[in-house]
Amino acid sequence: MADKQLHYQNLTKLLAAGFFICGIIPILIIATTSIYNSKQVAIKDLEVTASQVIQHRQDVINNFLDHQIDLLTTLINLYPLEYLKEQNNLNQLFQAISASGNIVDLQIVDTNGEQLAYVGPYREQVIGKNYRDQPWFSEVLVRGAHVSDIFSGYRKIPHFVVALTDPLKRYVLRTTINSSVFNSLLRSAQIGTNGDVFIVNKAGELQTPSLQRNITTLDAREMQLIRHHSGPELILDDDTFHATTWLNNGTWLLMLKVRIPDMLGTYDQHLNRTLVIIVITATLFFIIAVFLSRFIVAHVAKADREAAALDQQMAHIEKMANIGRLAAGVAHEINNPLQMILAQAGWIEELLPEEDPTALKNLDEYQATIKKIKHHVERAATITHRLLGFARKISAEQEQVQINEVVEETLSFLEKEAKHNNIDVDLQLDPQLPATMTEGHRLQQILLNLIDNALDAVGHDGRVSITTSHTANKIAIQIADTGPGIPPEVMKRMWDPFFTTKEQGKGTGLGLAISQNIIRTLGGSIDVESKVGEGTVFTVKIPIKSLQQNT
Repeated sequence: MADKQLHYQNLTKLLAAGFFICGIIPILIIATTSIYNSKQVAIKDLEVTASQVIQHRQDVINNFLDHQIDLLTTLINLYPLEYLKEQNNLNQLFQAISASGNIVDLQIVDTNGEQLAYVGPYREQVIGKNYRDQPWFSEVLVRGAHVSDIFSGYRKIPHFVVALTDPLKRYVLRTTINSSVFNSLLRSAQIGTNGDVFIVNKAGELQTPSLQRNITTLDAREMQLIRHHSGPELILDDDTFHATTWLNNGTWLLMLKVRIPDMLGTYDQHLNRTLVIIVITATLFFIIAVFLSRFIVAHVAKADREAAALDQQMAHIEKMANIGRLAAGVAHEINNPLQMILAQAGWIEELLPEEDPTALKNLDEYQATIKKIKHHVERAATITHRLLGFARKISAEQEQVQINEVVEETLSFLEKEAKHNNIDVDLQLDPQLPATMTEGHRLQQILLNLIDNALDAVGHDGRVSITTSHTANKIAIQIADTGPGIPPEVMKRMWDPFFTTKEQGKGTGLGLAISQNIIRTLGGSIDVESKVGEGTVFTVKIPIKSLQQNT
């Protein structure tokens, strides 16, 4: 029995694991695919956003620089050199063009690098200076217009300039751009709290400060990004995303850095929701798997118990059939000698009156002895008659049965046990009980088991009541005892095969299971009601069938 329980436990675990794995694997595959796709979509959206931002900043900065060049071009076209060299005129022009705050100063330099006029905050630093050797000066004379890199120059302050020459290249009109205004054009391009955006020249030198204020030079990986390309270029490197585009006619590189983890808020929310759903789903699958496995194993165990009970019942039927055949043989063998004894006793009884009374001193004792012999022979004949009846019932199929007779005959087998334990058996049999077509010996087996259980429950000095009654279509046999009753936890399992509350060796736990199976085959039912401390009532109900209905 312990091995069976261990087998069922292992089978339950195996089925639960199988159901759980089969259910959760598709969920994990779907969830993993969803998470991966969600991350790819988030990165793709980030690429689109970065491309749009850097393209927009490129347009804004190029337009800003073009605007400064156009402004200087307008001044050169509108005013001759003689006008511009006049300090008062230059002051007035500076006040007009610096109202926006983009321009810091305005300066006129001849082709020899000598300063002709200047207006701005750095007069003391630049007065009397020659710009012939300055890189920006050489570039503007060659190109006609030039936007410089960031440098300190004579001002000793990092700045960059926009310079133009007149069409005849007689002088250079130069202006310094307000760095703070220029740098502000990049701040709105920042993506994410840890993102960064700045401008570098071809040598990798920063032309604008890092927004994170922790970068002064580019690392080796970022230096590799300084290469010629047309339009924005997007590079994904581990958890950092770079977007670059060239500015100022290919002299500056606008570089946008984005930390991908900072921009995956939507993905993280989706990941957290998915993980919660996976946990909830896994828990539900686990509960369902355990329930299904226990349900299936319970049915398997029930089928095994029913099969065992059926095997036991078949063995019992076979045993009863053998007993029946043996009883028939014994009854037949005993009955013949009994008839001979009865015949001889009758013959002696007939001869005694013919004898001389004076010669027979003990005639009365002889006659009394003959009566005792005949009584006990008749008693033995009754027993052999019962044995023959029992043998016939074992082999018979359905027949017309008087239920009251079956009850009385069954009780006769247990009368001695009841008297020995001083148990009062109260019979209340319905005299109007109709006969019914059933298998009397199988019904007797049920009643024998129930009455025996009732006597066992009462113990000593108790009472067992057996009552028969009927309705239009059913006959009821009620067996009530005054025993201790059946606890609810026992009631739940009392019909299970091999379940017994009796001591080991006194019960197999098959009686009620077999009785339940038998009554079902007869088309009836067994009901039980019990109250702890008051007793138990079993009610056997069988249908009333006539011979015509049975055929």
